[in-house]
Amino acid sequence: MAQNCFSLAVLCLLCSAVSYGQIPTTPVPEPTAAPPVATYAAVKVAGRLLFSMMGASGLTASERADKVNRRLNSLIARDKSLPLFTRHNILTHGDETTISLDGDVILAVTEGDAQDALTTRDELAVEWGEKMVTAVNQEREVHANFLTGSGILIRNTLSDIIVSMSSWLPRFAGSVFILFFFSMFARFNRWALMPIIDRAHFDSNVRHLLRTLVYYGTWTCGVIGALITLGLNGAGLATTIGISGFVFGFAFKDILSHLFAGLMLLLGQQFHVGDQIVVKEFEGSVERIELRALYLRTYDNRLVIIPNGDVFTSAVTSNTDSPFRRREFAVRIEYGDNIRVAQAVTLAAILGVPGVSPEPVPEVLVDELSATTIILKVRFHTHSHRADYLRVESECMIVAKEALVNHRISMPSSVQSLSLDHIDQLSSLPTNESEQVAVNSPK
Repeated sequence: MAQNCFSLAVLCLLCSAVSYGQIPTTPVPEPTAAPPVATYAAVKVAGRLLFSMMGASGLTASERADKVNRRLNSLIARDKSLPLFTRHNILTHGDETTISLDGDVILAVTEGDAQDALTTRDELAVEWGEKMVTAVNQEREVHANFLTGSGILIRNTLSDIIVSMSSWLPRFAGSVFILFFFSMFARFNRWALMPIIDRAHFDSNVRHLLRTLVYYGTWTCGVIGALITLGLNGAGLATTIGISGFVFGFAFKDILSHLFAGLMLLLGQQFHVGDQIVVKEFEGSVERIELRALYLRTYDNRLVIIPNGDVFTSAVTSNTDSPFRRREFAVRIEYGDNIRVAQAVTLAAILGVPGVSPEPVPEVLVDELSATTIILKVRFHTHSHRADYLRVESECMIVAKEALVNHRISMPSSVQSLSLDHIDQLSSLPTNESEQVAVNSPK
């Protein structure tokens, strides 16, 4: 209890000390204002840019430019034209140089304007004054005469185009040179990659894929470099590409899934061109593997185009992954025949067929003892290609049948035959009563 009271008393003393300033507290720093960012506003005449200026004399850039624009519009509304601008139209006093047109002060050029333009106040004032006089006189001519005004507008437009093109011409030439250089570099990379790929013994589709990726990857770098040379911001371009990629990826997700599945199939190399596979209900030989689809030629010479996404997500059976494939067929013999002789005769017959592999060793096994026949299962291995194993299997059936017939081993059919022994004893058997009556009755 005493300890709790002591703790409460210490807490009260600390609160009192903080209240009366006996314990100094850490002052919270006041947020400092961010330094002002220099902004610019345009001085225009009839929508044509003359120059840009920054804020000064307590006015923002927009307020200062609006003030100049209003004074220029007032000069345009007057009837007389302005004389050529000379240094007599500027007046320097203090930190400002004023520009006067037609006796009216239009603008005061500050030291900040001159420093921003990397020149002196007088030179900047003369430059701005000449631009304003030329623009005001041209705008008056436009208003006074339609034809003259149209000519002036066309001339100004062409002049702006020429000035814009002259400023963009070095960038454009640089971008064209970059595109030309990267086009040559892309061809060189594709050519230089061919012997490297050939030594790696890649599949033909993988070789084509690698050459395509290297070629267009180099081209992509060249296009990005050309766009940056034209003045596009690299960070903004990367952001644009990222956003566009997300939008296109969402819009074409099915197509992209097939493309990525095709890339995985080509790089994984689970099967190659010429392999015989089974995909879903389709079976045939792989004719071509592209980024979008698999081309499968069926055994009846039909072409099946399967999207790679379906191939990648389905169970695929490769019939030619192993060089040999097991085949089997059934042979029926009668119960009266010697099973071991039939096995030996059949085995010796199929071992002599070209295409039958001696390893693993062929087998002739008893598969079933049915009610009427003995069923032998003949197993052997041959080449895994469909045309080979069908031909070999047919030849094995032929020689097995001929060998069994030559050794007098019967191969019963599904038609049952009835054998009657001692048929001569049937005549001594008594006939039935109706037949006796019919025989003994008078004619």
